[in-house]
Amino acid sequence: MRGENGEGGNNMILETERLLLRELTQEDLPAVCDTLQNDEVRRVYEHDFTDGEAAAWIDRQRARYERYGFGLWAAQLRGGETIGMAGLTLQPCEGEEVLEIGCQLRPAYRGQGYAREAAAACLRFAFHQLAAQRVHCIVKRDNLPSRRVAESLGMTVRREFLAGYGGMQKPHLLYAADNSVPPFFPLLKGLSVGDRHARALLDRELAPLGLSGSQYMYVLRVCAYPGVTQDTFLRFFLIHPSNVTRALAALEKAGFVRREENAADKRTSRLFPTRRAVEAVGKIRAAAARWQERVLEPVPQEERERFLSYLSAVSLRAAALCSDPQESAEPEDGGLLP
Repeated sequence: MRGENGEGGNNMILETERLLLRELTQEDLPAVCDTLQNDEVRRVYEHDFTDGEAAAWIDRQRARYERYGFGLWAAQLRGGETIGMAGLTLQPCEGEEVLEIGCQLRPAYRGQGYAREAAAACLRFAFHQLAAQRVHCIVKRDNLPSRRVAESLGMTVRREFLAGYGGMQKPHLLYAADNSVPPFFPLLKGLSVGDRHARALLDRELAPLGLSGSQYMYVLRVCAYPGVTQDTFLRFFLIHPSNVTRALAALEKAGFVRREENAADKRTSRLFPTRRAVEAVGKIRAAAARWQERVLEPVPQEERERFLSYLSAVSLRAAALCSDPQESAEPEDGGLLP
């Protein structure tokens, strides 16, 4: 879970009984250096990390947060001491990319169960927040402590392969655990996760415009259909009427929408875009296009048109199955670009 305040600050991602996992910053450089510059890490990576490489390591994690929404996070005791790093990364493995749990602790904090505690939290995050169907640990065959952690999470060895650092190939084991969610559920979870992260990204990109990731669709619709009534919005989106009312009132107050009396029916009003709304359309579409390009990176270019066609068909099918949205439970605001 991502915290707003409290012990972990505004970049806290997960919490366990003893630990907080939060985003790394360059202020963590001393702890990261202590984590990477010791004999155990030197043996695993077959490399001596400099202070500059440790700083670059932090920068890579921050780039991962921005690109994927996850990476290696700082592992911090509830008392405030940063004891190492733990998190999720995408790693190459024999021609494929796998989602891997990683954990490195400072020497003084090893052997106390912190690695398993942090790794278990990362596994839950991958299954429940990312809807991952399989999570891995890549471990050198002779790294017995890491093997014990992987096995304590219920992971099993799927294959053995050679990999190395600095040109030296060593035997490695690919551990994995599979999500126990029923096969049909990844579709629902995947769509939900995608929508949630899309709105989080749009929230950041559209904040300078005074918009949130759940308001952009109203602005686009009003600009596309000037003079639309509020009732018509209910045919555009499967959203509870009270949510539409609140959203339009907020946009009117913010200066994106104006109302005019409906001459055909004085009980209703017609909605028109303001100049501010029209000027925002291009920026909204550019932000959405950037997000789509980033999220489609794992899909080969030649397969994207087919993938998006299937996604559109699934969305239309879901809408058709919802025979009376007005009687359904009130959902959160959400939706795709029209």
